[in-house]
Amino acid sequence: MTSPVSQNAVASAVDGPASGTVADWPLTFERHLFGAVCFDTHGCSVRYDGREHGTTADTPPVSSLPPGRFDALMIARYGDLPNFPGPAQLRWRAKDGAELTAEVDLGEIFGDSLIRHEVPREDIAEGVSMGFTHVLIEVNDRTVNVYTRTLIPTKREQVPGNKHSQFRDDLIKVHSRSY
Repeated sequence: MTSPVSQNAVASAVDGPASGTVADWPLTFERHLFGAVCFDTHGCSVRYDGREHGTTADTPPVSSLPPGRFDALMIARYGDLPNFPGPAQLRWRAKDGAELTAEVDLGEIFGDSLIRHEVPREDIAEGVSMGFTHVLIEVNDRTVNVYTRTLIPTKREQVPGNKHSQFRDDLIKVHSRSY
């Protein structure tokens, strides 16, 4: 299942070279960071761009995080990768012991290169570059979710009185499949 793209991320086509600012409406990305997390699995391997992410086969299962901790954990730490070096290869055992494999084609999921976000165009700061786009895979028991987040500079503080809060970096689910 793929979620619909936010209306804020869809507009007219980009003409000319990208500046990395709101002038490039709709917002797109050409490079990304990658990360993977695994919950309620016995061992979990996520191979992407020739590198292992996740946990080893002997690692005991990690339960899902309590509310509020998940968003903070979903940060990509690997990359400055071109879009997209190939599909992610997943291998894990579900809580019930079933051995599962999957291939997640991020190039297909993000084929339009649109930055998914929830910030209205008129609230995005002019002339300021967007942050790196994070592409994240979560393996949770028998479900694989793909998320994205990009730091979007805003004209106003998102936390009133905090001058360092002039941005949004919402975690957006873009794909989900159960096995």
